[in-house]
This record gives sequence, structure tokens and C-alpha cells, in this order.
Amino acid sequence: MLSFLAVSLGKSLRFLLRLVRRGGGSALPGLIASFLSPNLLRNALARLPEGVVLVSGSAGKSSTTNALVKLLEAHGLRVFTNPSTANIKQGLFSAVLKEGGLLGRIDYDIAVLEVDEGHGSALLKDLSPRLVVLTNVLSDQLDRFVDPDFVIGKLGKLAQAAKESIINAHDPNLRSLKLENIAGAVCLAKELEQSSDAPSYALRFDSPEQLDKCSVISGTSPMVVDVFGTAIELRDPNLPHALNTSLALLATSKLVKFDPEIAQAVVDAQPAVFARNELTEIEGKRVNLRLVQNPTSFQLNVDELTRANSPLMLMAGSDIHDPSWLWTVDFTSLGRVDIVSGSNAYDLALRLSYAGVEIGAVLTDLSEAKSSFLSLEGELPTILFSADSMRRLRRLTGLAK
Repeated sequence: MLSFLAVSLGKSLRFLLRLVRRGGGSALPGLIASFLSPNLLRNALARLPEGVVLVSGSAGKSSTTNALVKLLEAHGLRVFTNPSTANIKQGLFSAVLKEGGLLGRIDYDIAVLEVDEGHGSALLKDLSPRLVVLTNVLSDQLDRFVDPDFVIGKLGKLAQAAKESIINAHDPNLRSLKLENIAGAVCLAKELEQSSDAPSYALRFDSPEQLDKCSVISGTSPMVVDVFGTAIELRDPNLPHALNTSLALLATSKLVKFDPEIAQAVVDAQPAVFARNELTEIEGKRVNLRLVQNPTSFQLNVDELTRANSPLMLMAGSDIHDPSWLWTVDFTSLGRVDIVSGSNAYDLALRLSYAGVEIGAVLTDLSEAKSSFLSLEGELPTILFSADSMRRLRRLTGLAK
């Protein structure tokens, strides 16, 4: 009875909220459903014949989850998953509300769920994972977690609770976990380890030993990953994305009878998903979206920009509670920013001005900023935004479903 009440109320509330705010309405219904029927998520997942797969880490969760879902679907499985921005408790409950019947039952073969690196371990009783995939540990959310060791510990608990784990062994933080259930790991050939595109992880003062058995990514045009003796070409030249795709390929080979031709076709057709460095299309224009979380990630993204990233819009949202940290970022290499927007646009514009950066316009109205930005010509329109501005822009442009 509680499940019926929770699902009915949650579905109704979700419908009403999405009428008034496109792309919204996922958190509150899930929160209410979890309060009324705490076992709703656990019961729904327990009925899946092929179990539950969890994907977690600091970055790359969405890309890895999306690739794994597509690969499993291509191999004939019906896959239940959650939106990339709904990866904590209420978001997972909301996914059940969306896909489940009035009793909360979901008619799928397997679940592939993205879970937040700080919250996933607290949900282990509900999730009971068969397989856990770990992407990496970065230092770009220290405002949330204070110390990367906190994230490492949480991810370790997550992986240890599963029968098997798949990890990015290029990251020494994940190697330091010394998991006994590692079923697969991805690493880079020596020539790629020295690449400027190779990811930078949270700093360690020790050097955990390399794993004996590791699926190596090698080559350049294209890169190739060894999936337990099968070579799959990775057409995306972005090395972090190649790592994510490789993790998904290894996970697939552990979950189904792996068909190399099917896997290669999926990899070749893989579209971009919400990510920290995403290529997508807005109103017919190819746009590069880059999420920045704090001074470290803002600086990394600024340093990666080239002349091709034009026009350029920077957005500082309401999640930047203390705009003074903007002064710790060196913006001098930018030269010009075409649009500055977001709730803290004027604080950001002031910082840019002191750095000698030319500013085209400061537009706090999001619709006006979007329209003005898209009207500008350039090789690769690029937006750097904080999480609040990211969510608002994605809703406005229809990228949030």
C-alpha cells in the first residue's frame, strides 16, 4: 500500500513540476517517495534478473554510464538507468517513479546506475551491486569533500560491496585501494602516459604499484583498447573519453557474451552526453560545454582553451557562494570573453577586467545571454559554466530531459 501511495503521489508531482519547469521536477518527487516508501528502490532493483551495475568516480560517470547502457542494449538487454544529474538518493527514486508501474516495479533485465561519489556507499543496502565501475578521483570538488581521501574511501566501500569491480588503473588513487575483486582494469601505454591530454588526478605522495593485468590503450589514430584479447578501436581522440569508453567495454564483456562487431559499431556511433567537456548541439550549432567546480577546475579549463574555442561565454551561477575565489584563477590567457552571464556575472566580469580581459557584454538574463551568444560566429562556440548555470542553461536549451 505504501509503495502504491508513494508512486502515485510521486508520479503526479513529477508530472505537475515538469509542466511548469521543463527539464526539472526530478528531486522533490523522489524525496517524497523515499520518505513514504523507503524500500521502493531496493524492491524495484531486486527483481532485475541480471542485477545492478554502479558507475562512480569524480568525473566521467555520465560518459561511462551512457556507453555501457548503449553497449548492453546493443547486446540485447533491456537496461534501466538514471539521468546523469539524478545520481543521489532522490534522483534514483525518481528514476523508478518515471519508469516503474504503480507498484514501483520496473520491467528491465539489468540496471546501470550512475551514483555520486560521495553518496553511493550510503545506498549499498538498496543497490546491492553485482559490478562496480570506478572512473577516477580528481581534486576539483574540494569544496564538497575537503580531502580526496574521503572520496577514495567512499569509492573503496562501493567497490568492495560488489562481486566484481572494473577500475581506471591509470589513476594511482584507485590503484591504492588494492581491491581483491578487480575483474578488469584500464591503463595507458607508455607513449600515451606522457600525452598532454592524459588526465591529472588528485595528488598522491606515494606511488601505488601498477596492476599485473591491465587492458592497455595504445596508438593514436585511432587509439585501440585490448578488451580481454579483443582489439576495439576508439575513434574519439579525447584521451579521458577513451578511458571512459574502455571501462564500459570491459564491463560489457563481464556482463554479456561479448560480440566485437556489435561493440565496435556502438563505439563508432557513440554520441556525446552531459560531461565536464562535452560537445553537443544547441539550436543547430556545435557547442563545447565545460563544467567548472572551483578554482582548480576553472584554471584547468581556462588553460586548455585555444583560439578555436570562439566565441566564448563564461557563466558564474548562484552556487559560487563566495565569489572571492574567482580572484585565485588566472584569466590573463583568455584575451577576450564575448559574454559573461549567471547570477554572479558582475563579480566574474570585475575579475576578468582586472586580468586585462576584454569583455563583449555582461548579460544576467539567461535567455538574452543564450541568444546573444548563439548569434556570434566562431570556429567552436564554447561555454564555461558553474553547476547552477549549467543546470539552468540545459533546461533552457532543452538539453535536460
